[in-house]
Amino acid sequence: MNVEVQRVIESLRLGIPPDGYVRYFTVGRISEIAELTVRLQQSKSGALLLKANYGSGKSHLLRFIRETALKEGFAISSVTLDAKSSVRFNRMDQILGAVWRGLEIPHASGKGARPFFDFVCEQVYGSKGVAGEQWQRITNKDKWDFSQVLDSPANFIALRAWISGRCDKNIVEDWLFQTGKYTTKQIYQELVYKTRMCFRHELALTNTVKWQNYTTNSIIFNFKSDAYAQCWFTLRDIHTLACAAGLKGLIILFDEFEDVLSNISSIEHQKAAFQNLFQFFSGNRFQGMSFFAVTPEFVYKCKQRLLNKGHWDYDYSQFDRLPTFEMSPLEEDNLQELCRKISAIHGIAYGWDVNSETIELGLNSVVKRVASIAVQDRTRQTIKAIVQFLDEQLEENE
Repeated sequence: MNVEVQRVIESLRLGIPPDGYVRYFTVGRISEIAELTVRLQQSKSGALLLKANYGSGKSHLLRFIRETALKEGFAISSVTLDAKSSVRFNRMDQILGAVWRGLEIPHASGKGARPFFDFVCEQVYGSKGVAGEQWQRITNKDKWDFSQVLDSPANFIALRAWISGRCDKNIVEDWLFQTGKYTTKQIYQELVYKTRMCFRHELALTNTVKWQNYTTNSIIFNFKSDAYAQCWFTLRDIHTLACAAGLKGLIILFDEFEDVLSNISSIEHQKAAFQNLFQFFSGNRFQGMSFFAVTPEFVYKCKQRLLNKGHWDYDYSQFDRLPTFEMSPLEEDNLQELCRKISAIHGIAYGWDVNSETIELGLNSVVKRVASIAVQDRTRQTIKAIVQFLDEQLEENE
C-alpha cells in the first residue's frame, strides 16, 4: 500500500485535496486557470479580487495559485484574515506579521523569516552578475551602514543582524511575526548592540533621503508610526530581496477577506481596511502580486456598509475600479472528471481494482445525486461522497 497516496485519500475524505496535489485535482474552469497561469508566468504585478460564492472554490483557487507560483519560482505568503485572532486588515503591522508567518519559498521546508533570510543570504553571497550587483546596492558594498535599495531601516537592520550570526534568530523571527511584543531596548540590544563587532561602519540612517526621518532608535523599530509606513516598506523589501536572490518576487494570497465586514465592527477601522485594499491595488506601495478571495456581493456589501453609516461623500468609484476575476461554477461533467481522478488514486492507495462496471455506475450515480443538491459547498460534498462510496466498495470486496 502506498502511504503517501493514502495521505491524499485521508485529506479527500474531508473534501479537501492536500497540499502538493491541488493542481492535480483542479478541474474545469479551463479558460480561468489558463488566464491565471499566464499572469503568473508573465510576472504581472498588481492585485485581483477573486470572486466566487462560499464553498465554490475560492480557497481551492488560492491554493492552486500557491502551488503554481511556487513552481514558477515565486515567494508566496498565504494569509487568512481573522480579526478575532488579531489579523485585522486595518492594522498593517498585524498583516505584515501574518505575511512573515506564512512566507514560503520554492523547494524549502517550513515557513517564515528563517527559511527566507537563510535562502536570501545563501543565494546573494554566492552569486555573480546581476544578483551580485543588486546585493552590493542592498548592502552598500558590504559596508552595511545603509542600503541604496531597501526601504525599511528596521528590516535592513534585521537582515544585517541575521547575516552576522551574532543575534538570537529565534527572537528576530518572533519579533518580525509580532513587532509589538518587544520593547525598543530589547530589539536594539539584539539587532544592533550584539552585532557591533561584525561591521566596521556605523549605521548611517540619515545618509539617504528616504531614511532621514528615522534618526532615533524608537522610530527605527516602530512599525506603527507614519501610518504604518515601515510595514509597507518591509513588504516591498521582501519582494526586492526575493528578486535579488533569483526568485520572481513575492505573491500574497488573502483568504476570508469578507472578515473586514463580518468581524470588524468599527466603521472607521473598516474604512482603514478599505484604504489598505486600495493601496494594494494601486501598486504604488507594493510592487508584487496579491489576490483577495471574496464573494460576488463583496463590493456591494462594502458600499452598503458605508452608506448605512452615513458616509455619503466617500469615493465609491474606488471599489468599481478594482480588477476582478470571477470564477464559473463547476458543472456535472467537471465533477465526473474529478471523480475519475479520485477513483484512480483510491485504487493506487489500497491496491484494488476500481475499474469494474459496477463501481463506475455507482460513482456516476453518486456524482449525479450530490451534484443535483443546491448547497454552497457542492464540490466538497461531492468529493466526500465519492470517497465514502469507494471506501464502502473496498470493504465489501475484502
